Amino acid sequence: MDLERAVEKLLSTDSAEQKAAEQTLASFLEREYQQTVLLLSEIVKNAAHSDTVQQSAALAFKNAIYAKDPEIKARRQDAWMAVPPSVRGMIKQNILEALKTDNAVVGRSIAQCVANIALAEIVRSEWQDLLPFLSSSIMSSETGNVAKQSYLEAIGYICEEISTQAVRNYSNEILSAIVLSMQKEQPSVEIRFAATTALYNSLDFFKTNFETERERNYIMTVVCEATQADDARLRIGALQCVVKILQYYYEFMHPYMKVALFPISYQAMSATVPEITLQGIEFWSTVCETEINLNFEEAEARDEGRTPANRSYKFSLEYLEFVVPCLLTLLAQQPEVDEGDDWVPSKAASVCLMLIAQCVQKAVLEPVIIFVDQNIYNPDWRFRDAACVAFGSVLEGPEPEYLRTIVIQAYDVILAKMDDGNVAVRDSAAWVVQRMCQLMREAVLVPNRFQNTVQILCGHLNDPPRVASNVCWALGTLAQASYEAAQGSGSEIPATSALSSAYEAIVGQLLTIVFRPDADQNNLRTAAFGALGEFLSHAPQDCYPFVLRYSNVIFSQLNAIIQKDPQLSASERHQHGDFCQHFLALLQTVLKRLRREELSGVTEQVYVVCDSILKLHPLGRSFQAEPEAFMCLYVMLEGLQDMFSPFVERVKPHIMNALKAYHEHSLVNSALAFVGELCRVFDVKIMPLIGELLDAILHIIAHVSDPSGLMKPKAVQTLGDIAISLNTHFQNYALMSFECLMAISVPQDHDVWLEILDAILDASLSILNGLKGNGETWSQDARSVVHHYTKFIISLISHVATENGSSSVQDSTILSSAGLIGELCGLFGTEVLPLLDRADFIELLQKGKKSSKGKTKTFSSWALREVKKLRSAQGAPSRK
Repeated sequence: MDLERAVEKLLSTDSAEQKAAEQTLASFLEREYQQTVLLLSEIVKNAAHSDTVQQSAALAFKNAIYAKDPEIKARRQDAWMAVPPSVRGMIKQNILEALKTDNAVVGRSIAQCVANIALAEIVRSEWQDLLPFLSSSIMSSETGNVAKQSYLEAIGYICEEISTQAVRNYSNEILSAIVLSMQKEQPSVEIRFAATTALYNSLDFFKTNFETERERNYIMTVVCEATQADDARLRIGALQCVVKILQYYYEFMHPYMKVALFPISYQAMSATVPEITLQGIEFWSTVCETEINLNFEEAEARDEGRTPANRSYKFSLEYLEFVVPCLLTLLAQQPEVDEGDDWVPSKAASVCLMLIAQCVQKAVLEPVIIFVDQNIYNPDWRFRDAACVAFGSVLEGPEPEYLRTIVIQAYDVILAKMDDGNVAVRDSAAWVVQRMCQLMREAVLVPNRFQNTVQILCGHLNDPPRVASNVCWALGTLAQASYEAAQGSGSEIPATSALSSAYEAIVGQLLTIVFRPDADQNNLRTAAFGALGEFLSHAPQDCYPFVLRYSNVIFSQLNAIIQKDPQLSASERHQHGDFCQHFLALLQTVLKRLRREELSGVTEQVYVVCDSILKLHPLGRSFQAEPEAFMCLYVMLEGLQDMFSPFVERVKPHIMNALKAYHEHSLVNSALAFVGELCRVFDVKIMPLIGELLDAILHIIAHVSDPSGLMKPKAVQTLGDIAISLNTHFQNYALMSFECLMAISVPQDHDVWLEILDAILDASLSILNGLKGNGETWSQDARSVVHHYTKFIISLISHVATENGSSSVQDSTILSSAGLIGELCGLFGTEVLPLLDRADFIELLQKGKKSSKGKTKTFSSWALREVKKLRSAQGAPSRK
């Protein structure tokens, strides 16, 4: 099959033909990538082909550069960038020419091609004229409507994924093209909709424009006008923009709230189209989330005697009397049949009401309690259900002294709804009981009421999954609440609890629930296992013998699953894997409860089970439970300490296998966590194992593609653990370790880069502490190693200082930076002062000194003293 024929068959309705075409295309790309993408671009451009063939070629071209999996995507982008610039230029010209199509559907596919080339090139400082070209073409009167739509879609796709830094220079041109196309005077709804989508995807690029009142007014006018469009898609898109604008630019929204944003959001909440209603609710949820954070900042600033950096306008309180009644009305508009995961206005209204309660606290209670009183006995199940949900939604936020009396009075009424004739009402009542147990336990832990609650809840464990699931969560919460009430303010395991008499029976019922045929519905199995975990971890002393016996039940279940391994089909393996993961999680819980001598008695059993599960992975018969198996071994290691030594060599092959499972980040991370704990337990005694382990970890750091940062941060952190454990012996590995850290110290996706930066700083500090050893003096060789990488370390701290004004800088990042500054001062004295005595570094340390975390505060204060000491030694003036 030639390439053109394969492209034609890609969209075939015959699955065999389609699969053969996909294999042919993959073969062409593997053998002749450059020639294949060039030919695909020519098919896309050639208007003589049918629209279907052009669209199919565009899809094939896009997939030659793009993939959902970040690692595959990175490889495909690298393959594209390996094509010579002249050939890439021809291809891009073909694609841009094709973008002028008069078929909007084909244009949308080609726009994705443009976007994926741009995402590969613009971040590498190539194709810098693309966004100006698209923007100017959109604003040109000579560009046809369909082409404008395609250009806008291309901008939208690009802006959805690209970083702010990459398009900063073009933000004004992009904004002008988008807003011009969104105006109500634009006759084409399709152009307005494409522009609205592009604006939504690019709003975070326009901070400077929102800071300018004239520009902000213009943007807000155009967006608000679009919320009144006749076209529902356009209205929804514009409302989504309003929500995102509030999220990003809350500080500028006060002038617009009364005249525009409140009327628009209230109108949306009252709409008959659910998707529009959802956006109105989302607006007020976003208001509350923003103001909750601002309230926290204000409280923190007040405690520290300073003015908060940002101000809350208290919109949620100002418009409470209008928003809450609207939400309560929406609570009673449930669909007849609950589809579980469907996001409908009644569910969104409940979440919004929860956020309002957290935001305005007691002010929300009066209208909600009136609504509950009026509707809890309503003949219409929807209103009874709404009354339950409304009550449960306001239990977190208001001060306990205002809630306590209300909850005590309402408790028996809500509990009685567990016997309501409607399953939705029983479901909501169980959820409210769970929240009352969690948030207002003193209302529940009254002897007669408590026993009645337990009896009623257990009586509904066999209800439909949606009810039974909430019952399980409620029982788990009761186990924790009764345990902590018996424990009081101490930390000792209590002798007994209010649940002791029913403990064994409830655990037996919960175990039965996990095997219900319908337990995969409404997360029932997960809820039942979660409740079992709470009972096992909160067992008082009089139930402890049962916990010991229960370990045998867990071992029995796990061994039964393992024995079935050879006969299982793929679907059966998936189902049994789910059980395996859950039972291993329960085993971890039990192991954490055991005393050291009891732990040593089950060590071999635990190892055999975990070994059996881990052995299946390289055979391709995995239960997907390897991370849980490693965590069980981790708990054993943590509890037994050096008594675990006979098992270290036996576990090592499993660690090495896991560290090479690069596509399974949870498995890699669990193995890395285990290695870190080995280092902490055995210190320098781990040295005979380190060579092979360190090679595998350094390979992950330096050579494994991990664009989403799912493994590298943990691998870097584990490198630091090894450095600490080996102490001065780490000097043999210091050079290669620093070289690996330098190799990945390249700014990338902003959030990923901050995670990696935090890990590199932590590891660098650990390496310095390891090289320094237990004494106060450094060996000359260790000093030389650190001296060689001092500028690298300082460059890392410079990145942190650059981000210092951002809330995205973690406390741990500041701690590590402070530790490194202090160590460098102590090691090199005045020689390093010119590199460290910088205003931005001092500002960073001052921020750390004000941290609420004691360790960060201590390290930052110490580093400031070390810098000051060097200034004094050099006779330099103090920096204010």
